[in-house]
Amino acid sequence: MKLSFAACIGLFFSFIYHSRTYAQAPPDYVLYRESVSKIHQVYLKEIGDNAQIYHGSEFIRNGQKANGFPFYESDGMIAGSVFYQGTFYSNQNIQYSLVSDELITNNYAHNALIVLAAEKVDSFIILNHVFVSLISSKSNRLENSGYYDQLYAGEPGVYAKRGKRLAVGTGSEETKYIQHDDYFIKIKNIFYTVDGKSSLLDLFKDQADVLKKYIRANKLNFKKELESSLVLTTIYYSQLKH
Repeated sequence: MKLSFAACIGLFFSFIYHSRTYAQAPPDYVLYRESVSKIHQVYLKEIGDNAQIYHGSEFIRNGQKANGFPFYESDGMIAGSVFYQGTFYSNQNIQYSLVSDELITNNYAHNALIVLAAEKVDSFIILNHVFVSLISSKSNRLENSGYYDQLYAGEPGVYAKRGKRLAVGTGSEETKYIQHDDYFIKIKNIFYTVDGKSSLLDLFKDQADVLKKYIRANKLNFKKELESSLVLTTIYYSQLKH
């Protein structure tokens, strides 16, 4: 039986995906993207509208006027990359809604917006941030499933759950979107909530004194720059452990 060119390329990507899945050492996401991007563009051109990423439920935006926007970092589409159903899509126009925790893209004809099925999204990259899909039932002490910003992928790891809510103004108050971020430290697939220096040092008790010196020497300010302080301290801790 003869296979079409698109089918052959599809089999190639299937092989690559399963090689990634079962390799003993975790592959580097960026290196993987670069190694297959050119041949992948040929594959997508061949299959056109049949690509799974162009099929989803229609996204209809809330038309209420408000200060700000519901999406991550920008009100418009951003070029990013998506790992969807085992296939890597680079240079894909995407939006990530922090209100509904949905990943949005254009349909193939670029005349409508669609929501990608969350259970089919492995991860995506937007503005150099890697968001991974985490399932609470498969992750100890993680209450909510969804997309998490992987700030540091080491051991321990640092993750952020980003969200926005629409605060409806009353009287002279304006209606606006308010962002909130929750942070987690992942240790051996157990997620611990951290909200400042004290909770972080409680997790890293075995090196608390050394970490306090590091924090003072580098003038880390957990109140004003919580995210970067959490990441830098965790990276230093992981270096101490290895």
